[in-house]
Amino acid sequence: MKSVALDSLLKRKTAAKTAMAKELGFSKKKPLIGIFLDQEIDREELLKILEGLKFIEAQVVILADIHEDFNGAKTLKYERENRKSLLEACDIALIFDFSDVEEMLLHGVIPVSSQRPEVVDYNPNRETGNSFVYRCGGPWGIFAAVVRAIETFKFPYDWKHIVRQGITSVKP
Repeated sequence: MKSVALDSLLKRKTAAKTAMAKELGFSKKKPLIGIFLDQEIDREELLKILEGLKFIEAQVVILADIHEDFNGAKTLKYERENRKSLLEACDIALIFDFSDVEEMLLHGVIPVSSQRPEVVDYNPNRETGNSFVYRCGGPWGIFAAVVRAIETFKFPYDWKHIVRQGITSVKP
């Protein structure tokens, strides 16, 4: 992907994140983690992950069909426009087996995912990969992958590189 196109995408993401931060009342400086709940998942596991995420420097927004308390995380009703807004605004997406990885990558969203064909775990030494893969399920394996993503987000050059890797990994 050409640098100009990537820069344009990142500027649009910044504007979308700023608008969402203002609307939902959170800091736009922290990485924004989107959780797209379009199917049933293990609620207890999700609540454990969210409990851990309270202690790290990130903002979580959950897109869900049902309105319930998700450990104080910001929520949006699962509607087409809200889904589009969250895709445009979030930096990281905690995804599950039913999520569309390619759509996330094309929007410059870096997935935290289980191993699947579309994702390659980010290797900071080789500067390769398009996501952060958790190898062992359960809340702690997922939490560890989210922490790796957030730590990488703190380095703008590395983050821009991984977004580029994600976008170019999608096959036309």
